[in-house]
Amino acid sequence: MNVTIAGSRRLPAGQAPRLLIRFLADLPDDACVLLRKGAYTEPGRFERDVENLCSILRLDWEWVVPKPTDTTVGRASVYFRDIEMVERSDLVLLFFVPEEATDGYSGTAHLMEKALAADRPVYAYSVDENGKVERVGEYDEGGVYADVVPFAG
Repeated sequence: MNVTIAGSRRLPAGQAPRLLIRFLADLPDDACVLLRKGAYTEPGRFERDVENLCSILRLDWEWVVPKPTDTTVGRASVYFRDIEMVERSDLVLLFFVPEEATDGYSGTAHLMEKALAADRPVYAYSVDENGKVERVGEYDEGGVYADVVPFAG
C-alpha cells in the first residue's frame, strides 16, 4: 500500500502531523509513505515532520523528486512528479491552510486535482494558525478508507 501525504508550506509547525500519528501507526507492514521533495530544494517542514514520524514508527517512506528533462523542465517536471505520486498511490492525504482549502491554488491543490483525475481516494484537511484541523473534503468511492483515515472536526 502506498500513501501520498503532502501539505502546504504555509501550515503551522507541528499541528497536522499530530493528526497523523495514529493513522501512520495503523498502516500495514507493507505500506510506504510517499513524500514530495523538490529537485533542487529541501522538502517543506510538513514533509520533514511526516518523514520523522515515519522513521520513529519504522515505516517505509520515499522522497518523490521531479526529474527534469529536456522536455520537462522547471514546473513541468513538478507536475509530472505529482502525476507519478498519485498513480503510485492507493490513498492521498492533503493538508492546506484555510485560505488554500477554499480559494487558493497551490502545488498541494495540484495533487488533489491529479488524485481526482486518476480516481484515487483523497482526503483533504484544513489547519488554521491555532492548530485546529478540519476535514474539508474527500473523494473515496465506496468509502474504502473512511474508517482508517484521520478524522478531524
